[in-house]
Amino acid sequence: MSLGIPTSHPQAMNREARCWAIQDCYSCTHSTYGCGWCPLSSTCVPARSILSPITSGSTCPLQDERFELRTRAFGCACSTTTLLSIIVTVLATVAACLLLFGIALAIKRLNQVFGAGSWHGWEIEVKDDGTRHGRPWRRSNGFMSFWRYSILKVTPASEQERVTERSRLLG
Repeated sequence: MSLGIPTSHPQAMNREARCWAIQDCYSCTHSTYGCGWCPLSSTCVPARSILSPITSGSTCPLQDERFELRTRAFGCACSTTTLLSIIVTVLATVAACLLLFGIALAIKRLNQVFGAGSWHGWEIEVKDDGTRHGRPWRRSNGFMSFWRYSILKVTPASEQERVTERSRLLG
């Protein structure tokens, strides 16, 4: 008899009996027998993976603690529920970012087809003497407009006044 469990041969003691003999979480999760800790019933059960409750409904003695199993991989602080919720959260975040990126890309493409056109391009200015002067242009975005109007205190009226004032001087 070993640990209160009768055996006909000393090595016949199975993995389940060795796990059940362990009485604390750390010893259970770090044992060489591949055990997992069920915290509500305070029992050590044979479980190779933290995902064992997904495939086996009778991993822990109490059905309510099925997904509260702790194993060596993450220790006593992380249960199957915690791990699955982290995995789902990360995947949902990645999916949401991809969805937002796809929506932004679709809006940009639709704007080029149906909207005001491109956001940048090449502009050719023909002067009075017939010479041509080319330069790239880029449509301003919302941040730059906010920067100009709120930080620099430039209003559309003052920009128009500058253009008018300059054309009077040149004209």
